[in-house]
Amino acid sequence: MNKRALLSLAGVVVMTSACTLGPNWEKPQMEVPAVFRGAGMSGSNMSDLPWQAVMKDRNLQALLNDVFAHNRSLQALEHNVEAARQYVTMARAPMFPWVNYGASTSKGMNSAGGANITNTGGMTANPASTSLSATWEIDLWGKLRRGVESADASAAQAAEELNNLRISLMRQVACGYLQLIMLDEQLRITRNSVESYSDTLKLFNDQLKEGVVDRLQVSSAQGALASAQAEAPALELQIAALENTLCMLAGRAPGRIARSGSLKAYMNASRVAAGIPADVLSRRPDIRAKEQAMRAANADVGVAIASYFPSISLTGAVGFASSDLRHTVRGSSQGWGIGANLTGPLFQAGKLKANEIAKKEAFMAAKADYEQAVLNALAEVASTLVQRQKLREVISKQEAAVAAYEQTVSLAKQRYKEGYSAYFEVLDNQLRLFPAQKQLANYRYQYAACIPTLYTQLGGGWMENSSK
Repeated sequence: MNKRALLSLAGVVVMTSACTLGPNWEKPQMEVPAVFRGAGMSGSNMSDLPWQAVMKDRNLQALLNDVFAHNRSLQALEHNVEAARQYVTMARAPMFPWVNYGASTSKGMNSAGGANITNTGGMTANPASTSLSATWEIDLWGKLRRGVESADASAAQAAEELNNLRISLMRQVACGYLQLIMLDEQLRITRNSVESYSDTLKLFNDQLKEGVVDRLQVSSAQGALASAQAEAPALELQIAALENTLCMLAGRAPGRIARSGSLKAYMNASRVAAGIPADVLSRRPDIRAKEQAMRAANADVGVAIASYFPSISLTGAVGFASSDLRHTVRGSSQGWGIGANLTGPLFQAGKLKANEIAKKEAFMAAKADYEQAVLNALAEVASTLVQRQKLREVISKQEAAVAAYEQTVSLAKQRYKEGYSAYFEVLDNQLRLFPAQKQLANYRYQYAACIPTLYTQLGGGWMENSSK
């Protein structure tokens, strides 16, 4: 008899014409401009390239490979993604029959069994029972299916947030690497200025002894030298702090970051092809994460609506019971049962309605977040394109200024040698040249940093690493 009951329970496939309540998910549509501000029409997109083709420096590539392999924040998010995938399995589990087992035994005379006292006639009894039960909730209204949809969207959102962290770290590390090269250049300029000001001060001290110059020139040279000497350790501090930060991001102990090349060489290392604005919606993982958050919120609305309706579940049990543990498996002690349960809300003081409204509001909030993320992305890309365009003009003018100052210093030295002017004229022009050189290095850094910035803003760089 128990075999027929088990077969009957396992073979239950009675599914009425089920429906899934709540709104079905539709991919959000948002109008975007045909072209980016600051860029012409282009079908190509630099984000289609692997990141190694955009950031070609071998030292930078080694640094980024360490970041992708050892960054602790990435590792933490990878575990969160795996946990989110397990929640999908947990959400799907109630859609299948659940089977449980149980067993009990006791020993005593005139012993208690549940709420009753079993009279054993003064004899020692050893009652025991074993059971196997199954429960299956029929998902008539799609509550469970919507729950699975929500969990699946949340898992997809977690995966996109992991991808977004990857490209965020790529941008941070690549720009930090270029900043190190800029600081190296500024430190070299500062050391050259220290050497030049030292020579000037020595010359003025000698001339002061001879009565050729007065204390004004000497004081000016002393001030220029002290200022340059103060800049050198300040720059060295920035370099060490930035190197330590990059080592931390790469999972390395604090130390020196190997680097090579010049900012001028990096400026034209990669061509810019921004593609069309619609590319951003399909590639940027932060936007894709917001889209999955919308999808999860949409499914939660369906769960809230389905909560108004009753839940129906099938139950079945089979087992053995005996007054003696040794006889629990005998056929005469077997039992079985099968049934159906229906439970549903009747009065919950407005809880269900409030829950439905809350889930709908959460969906509208997720929708607004998605739209804001799209607008932010378009603004970021457009600003970087305009920045790169304007920096070309800035760098061109600054290069002209530096060239003019270099020529002025050279002419001033020549005039001094020929006796047409005092050396103070050389110092005065050097005070303009060295700051201009350092500012040019800063502009070149900003221009070079537009490449990794724009590449990641367009959504490039995460696909090659998402499987690692």
